[in-house]
Amino acid sequence: MKTTKNIPFNKNQVIVNKDTFDTMNKIVKASKKVIELQLKINEAFNEINSYASGYKSLENENKNIKREVQVLEYKNNQLEKENNKLNDKIQRVIKSIKQFFRKILQIGAEYIKDHAEEEVKQYYDNKDFKMLDVKDVAKGSQREDELFEYANVPVQYRTIRTPLYNDEYEGNYNIYDYEEHDDEIDKNDDMGMSL
Repeated sequence: MKTTKNIPFNKNQVIVNKDTFDTMNKIVKASKKVIELQLKINEAFNEINSYASGYKSLENENKNIKREVQVLEYKNNQLEKENNKLNDKIQRVIKSIKQFFRKILQIGAEYIKDHAEEEVKQYYDNKDFKMLDVKDVAKGSQREDELFEYANVPVQYRTIRTPLYNDEYEGNYNIYDYEEHDDEIDKNDDMGMSL
């Protein structure tokens, strides 16, 4: 039995209606666009992923830096405390040195006073003593004038001196009776110093 119907396909060809063929072409074009869009989406995803991983690494680095800053702040606080302790000890040592030089300038022999005067000047030159430190050391001593002049101590800090002799002995005005300097440095003559 022979039919007159067209067979929709054979080994080499397929017979398709025009509407179906147009629809298939649209699907193929849409599929190509989807494939192109998929490639662009993959590229965008890879970029976003690299940005996200970069952000995560920056965030981790930021956390590490914050921890390091906290450690450094702690160490800085410890160093400040230690520095304050050392400054306090240095101030006590300077106070003892001032007392020592003061005693030498008051009761030492002349050649020892000369040496002490030079040492006080050196301490002043090295900025270990300030002007007021030199004033505290020299006030009321026989080396007051030289040391006050060297450290530019104002006149108001100078000791008021009275001559040992009456006005009739004008030739002896080189010898002065220094007023006692009422300072806690002068209260003990035993050269006792403590840190």
